[in-house]
Amino acid sequence: MSSHAQERQALSSVPELSSLYATYGVEVNTLSVEQIFALYERTGFLYPEKASRLRPHLGLVRENWRKMLRAGESLLYILTAGDEKRGMASLAVWRTAPHGWMPQHLVSDNNPFASRAVMLAAAAARMLRGVDDAQNWFRPENRFPARVFGSMVQTIGESLCSVHRNSFFALPKGLKLSVDSKIHAVPYDPSHKQALSSIASATRGSVYIAGEDLLGDVELRTVNDIYRSVGLRRTRSVWLAYKGTRSEPVGAAIAFRGPLGINFSYLENRCDLLLHPTLPVSEVPDTIACLLSASSAAYHDFELNEIPLVADEMGTDVLLKLGAEFLRHYCQGIWLQAGHQGFYQHVNGFYSRLLARAEKQKMKRSRAASESR
Repeated sequence: MSSHAQERQALSSVPELSSLYATYGVEVNTLSVEQIFALYERTGFLYPEKASRLRPHLGLVRENWRKMLRAGESLLYILTAGDEKRGMASLAVWRTAPHGWMPQHLVSDNNPFASRAVMLAAAAARMLRGVDDAQNWFRPENRFPARVFGSMVQTIGESLCSVHRNSFFALPKGLKLSVDSKIHAVPYDPSHKQALSSIASATRGSVYIAGEDLLGDVELRTVNDIYRSVGLRRTRSVWLAYKGTRSEPVGAAIAFRGPLGINFSYLENRCDLLLHPTLPVSEVPDTIACLLSASSAAYHDFELNEIPLVADEMGTDVLLKLGAEFLRHYCQGIWLQAGHQGFYQHVNGFYSRLLARAEKQKMKRSRAASESR
């Protein structure tokens, strides 16, 4: 039976995830935190800019990973394939929301077969579970993930998948901002659910709303209970910005808090800044200042001196003038539960083409070597 036939059979008939992983030649949580971090170092995943921000807190970050792994696969699991001789690949997957997960930190020691294995195994597992949405983040200038994930909407479809380009900043904590009385920020409560949905739909779209569970457990109370079971936390606080007596919000700040360093760019602690696309340019500075001033309360005990901030392009100039440091562009890809099969097909198709080209190149080199003898 071919490997593709085995995979199809696994998806249709294997009830246990452990058996499914074995079909792909993938192991789960077999590496220690020290070993997985060593793999990140060896493969160059921790490039200088990222490493410089992570290393001062590396002890705490490692301990947070250890605690999350103690919860079995309910908070964090790490898939690995290959070996040291042929090259290893790894993918970490952690829970962001009650029914949302983030596959991240895909690394490979020059073994595309192992990379394909962990990617497809993770996708197959989500299909088998059948209840969860997923998201990933990638730099658009990073050619490989941009080619794979930047094009996935074409396969999965706009109703089930989105890829949104953001600007990523480090905002100095404790920044003093002057707030105009014409704009006021209101902390979220359940009566604001429709207002939050409205501003999120206008800025990020319906897939973002579903993938981040903004119509469900907005404050992440249910998932926080799981984090608390291992001595950690996962919360989300929201503020909505209004102008005067208008009933529709002109912006929102969504502050995520979680165990430091579960994502090496600190995306687990990011603040999403949403500005309505129709907001006049003249009102952008006051709206941003109002939202940042209010949301700073969520970071009073944050371990870093800077808050990870994600914003659309329309806020870039204002944020720079306020003293935020632009770090990089980031794309957030989200695909919903019904899109897992499309995601699987998309990744499988990409790797099939990639490996076919690699095989052709190998054959050409082999023929050239034979002819030169």
